[in-house]
Amino acid sequence: MGRGILIPYGVGHGALDERCPGTSHAHGPPAFSAPRKSLLMFAGSIATNPARKPWVEAMTIVGEPECALVLFNPSSRKQHFNPSDLEATLRASSFSVQLKGHVGPRKAIFDSIRCGALPVIASDRTPLPFSDGIDYGEFALRVPERANVTRVLARLARISEQELRARRAAMAAAAHALDCGLHGGMADAILARFASVAERRIRAVPSGTSTPLPLLDF
Repeated sequence: MGRGILIPYGVGHGALDERCPGTSHAHGPPAFSAPRKSLLMFAGSIATNPARKPWVEAMTIVGEPECALVLFNPSSRKQHFNPSDLEATLRASSFSVQLKGHVGPRKAIFDSIRCGALPVIASDRTPLPFSDGIDYGEFALRVPERANVTRVLARLARISEQELRARRAAMAAAAHALDCGLHGGMADAILARFASVAERRIRAVPSGTSTPLPLLDF
């Protein structure tokens, strides 16, 4: 939902009931100044989007701890990630790379925001909800889908601790409105947006317009 337009919410192979706090029972994401084990993480399946494969291959070459991967195996009987593994990896990473999913924005973008990993949007066509009210540029970064992964990693590594803390603070401020969980604020934000759109439509109706119903004869 950007300028009053509802967009699909991506659904993939993410963890069921992914929360932060979740299975770790942590009180929200790590502190803004807390050190992270990994620079960049990715969670997903390379089968969903061919552009993911070069990212996964490059991150595999770099290896841990700089790059962390949580890959979905389509041949496995398990249809979702383990929430504990996904949450722990997000909380231990400075950034998460988000490539285009099935439809609209990936669920993983919002998992990342809840767990404190700054999203790196590697896509030119990913709409983001409430983008007219939330300045994603204050915390998220965007790179081309087919960017040189080595150069992206080098650029991320040069971001200062001061900038990281500022971006994490901005992300925390936006997190509630982007949380679609039971206690999150996305439902309220959607209802408020519908109310705003309805109010604009009502104000646009000319004052002399009559109600298209006959008056009751009494």
